[in-house]
Amino acid sequence: MRFLFVDRIVESSPGQLIRGIKHVTSNDTFLTVDEQGRPCFIPSLIGETLGQLAAWNVMALQGFTHRPVAGIVARASMHRRAYVGETLLLESFIEHLDDSVMQYHSEARVGSELVFSIDGALGPLLPMDDFINLDEVKQQFSEINRPGDWSVISTESGPVADEYLIMGSELSVVPMTFDRICSSQPGISLIAEKRISRAAPYFADHFPKKPVLPLTVLLECKLNLAYEFVLRAGYSTHYQVSEFRKIKMNEFVYPGDVLECYVTVKKQTEDELILAYRSEVAGKRVCVVDVVLIPRGK
Repeated sequence: MRFLFVDRIVESSPGQLIRGIKHVTSNDTFLTVDEQGRPCFIPSLIGETLGQLAAWNVMALQGFTHRPVAGIVARASMHRRAYVGETLLLESFIEHLDDSVMQYHSEARVGSELVFSIDGALGPLLPMDDFINLDEVKQQFSEINRPGDWSVISTESGPVADEYLIMGSELSVVPMTFDRICSSQPGISLIAEKRISRAAPYFADHFPKKPVLPLTVLLECKLNLAYEFVLRAGYSTHYQVSEFRKIKMNEFVYPGDVLECYVTVKKQTEDELILAYRSEVAGKRVCVVDVVLIPRGK
C-alpha cells in the first residue's frame, strides 16, 4: 500500500523539467470507480503523482538534503479519469527554485489526451531529515530513475476503450471521505468532520518520521463532499467536479487530529457552481480551497 506513485523517471533536467510514467493497474491500492462503475485511479492522486515527480527533480538536484511539501496551488484541473490499463505520461516543469521554495506546473496525459493539470504550484523546502532517512529516500529514487527515450515511451500510452476495461467487482477501494456530517443547510452550507487515524494506509510513506495527512487526500475528501453537498441541495442540474482553485495548506494535519470542514456556496451560475471550503483543527485554519463544479457533459 505504498503512497509513492511514479513508476519510472524517464527523463530529467535538474531544476528545469522531469518526465515519468505511472501505470494504472489492478494492483494499485488507491483505485475507485467512475459513475458507470469503471475502475480508475483516484482523481486527486494524479495531482499527488505529479507533485511527487516534481519533488524528485528538486530533491535529487539538492542532494536529498531538503524536500518540498504542499503549500499553494493556483489551480488543479481534472480533465478526465485515468482507467485501469492506461499509462499516465507525467511532465513537471520547474519554474523557480531557490533555497527555500520551488514553483512548478505539471500535466498528466494518456496518449495525447490531457487528464490532469496543475498551475501555479508553490512548495516550501524543508529539511529532509525531518521526514525520512536519507538512505531510504535515495533508495526510492534509485528504484525509479531509469532514463529512456521519452518519444518512444509516449507512443505506448493510449486510451483504453470501454469494451476492453475489466469491470472487477472485487476492487479494493480506499475510502477518502469525511466521517460524518455535523450540520447541513441544503444549498447553503455544510459542516463535516474527519478524524485522522494511523489506520490510514498512506501514513507509512507520508512521511515515515513525520506522518501527516497528504493534501491530495484531503482534496479528494473535499471532492466527494462536494457531491454530498449537491445531493443534499437537490439541484436539478447534474454536476461534476472540474477543478480546485486557490489551494492553500497552512499547517500539517497529524494522526489524532479532528478536522472540521466548513462548506459554503461562493458562486452559482448556469455554467458553474463554486463551493468555498475552510478546514480547521482545534479552531485553527489548516487549509482553504474553492471547488468548481460544472454541469455534466460540458
